[in-house]
Amino acid sequence: MNQSDEDVTALISFLQGLGKDTHNRTLTDVWAFDDTQIEQTHDFIQWLFPLAERSSSAPKSPSLNEAAKTALRASAVAKINILTSREWYEGFLQRNRHWVARYDHNHLRITRVIKSLRLLVDDDCADGFRDAVYDMLGDNFVLIDVKARAFWNAA
Repeated sequence: MNQSDEDVTALISFLQGLGKDTHNRTLTDVWAFDDTQIEQTHDFIQWLFPLAERSSSAPKSPSLNEAAKTALRASAVAKINILTSREWYEGFLQRNRHWVARYDHNHLRITRVIKSLRLLVDDDCADGFRDAVYDMLGDNFVLIDVKARAFWNAA
């Protein structure tokens, strides 16, 4: 499915800290979520870490096209905000351990973050986030389903 120019503009504006998502939230509104909101809200991650493919869990969220990818990679402000979102989400993972389980929806989020960082920032940033997740897990990495770990490694 192709993105409309309006969707692309909204995504770029949101990641530059100037616009709102489909729920009328700004980037700073999302960053102000407490851990319960982060855990229970399922449509913010697609805005913070967009991918080229549509999300089946949040179909109203935008996806990247080449124009959006190019614009976001060229925007210093968007890149800073994406890196801030990475730190914000990494902090959530550090503070909470419920995701250290065979299956948890945060495993899908982790894959999304790695893929998006690779698309919009660079390989080092994506690999650094993945490595930070493994560092948080330590020896508990074996509790995570092998398929989830394979997705992280392939992302």
